[in-house]
Amino acid sequence: MSWLGKLFGTEKAVSSLIDKDNGLLVQAGNWIGGFSYTAEEKAENNLLVKQWGLKQLEALEPFKVVQRIIAFSVLFLWAFVGVNYVVMLWLEHPQIDKLLKFAMSDYVFWPTLAVLSLYCGGGTLNSFTKK
Repeated sequence: MSWLGKLFGTEKAVSSLIDKDNGLLVQAGNWIGGFSYTAEEKAENNLLVKQWGLKQLEALEPFKVVQRIIAFSVLFLWAFVGVNYVVMLWLEHPQIDKLLKFAMSDYVFWPTLAVLSLYCGGGTLNSFTKK
């Protein structure tokens, strides 16, 4: 141990480091081993995570209201055009081609497709990833 003692300075420094009962390495091992994660701590942390998640959902409530307003306004336009198209078909109106062209235009078709896909299909993708 003389070469190790010279490396750390003295024999006393070496023994205070590697002593099997009171050495610094033993104390560090006890300190690290003292980190335990009990069942109560796990339950407490799970409760904190759930509370945090609920707070995050509450923070998003105004955005959900805006999403619903946008979705229902787009769906109203889509339903309005659809009902008018059915009425024009029933009456055999000569301008029905123009209404069909409007229904398939970028003003009605793509926003309706986007809103229905995102608003109604969001949970569907999540259910596929869970399986």
